Amino acid sequence: MDIQKTRKKMTVENPVTDETFKVLLEDSAREAYSRPWHRIERGLRLNRLRIFVEDIAPQYGMSKEEKDDFFIYLQKALDKKLLNTLKVVLYNQETQRISTIKGLELKRNIEGVLKWAFNVKKPRTDALGTRKKKKEDEHSVSTIQSAGIATATGTATGTGTATITDINASV
Repeated sequence: MDIQKTRKKMTVENPVTDETFKVLLEDSAREAYSRPWHRIERGLRLNRLRIFVEDIAPQYGMSKEEKDDFFIYLQKALDKKLLNTLKVVLYNQETQRISTIKGLELKRNIEGVLKWAFNVKKPRTDALGTRKKKKEDEHSVSTIQSAGIATATGTATGTGTATITDINASV
């Protein structure tokens, strides 16, 4: 009795090489960066922020140390969720680069030190709320109960007219 073991033959039509693996990774990275800003993962956003810092560095004459500090500032802003919305970060999906960050101000002071901060809108101080406050000294008709003041009650009829009767007159 001859027992034969069956073995499956492995045939690979497209062998995985380093080149095909690199191409696959590059394609997935290109696809990931072509998403809208709010759909990009955190690590990829950090990469785009680093490229943004490199893009604006010549405009402000940033040193290596200033670029590193500025990137750390942007990273902390991302962690605080200040850079999560499409309204704040203008990201071009075609070029896959950040064009501007709204509210971000960069200035070099008199000493030559580069300062950066987000411009925060200050709340209006003249109108704290939109609702009118109730005045404490105003009373409604139903709360006045004194001996000399007549109080009135009203009844509505189906025709849209109201009749008012004087309670004190009937007493």
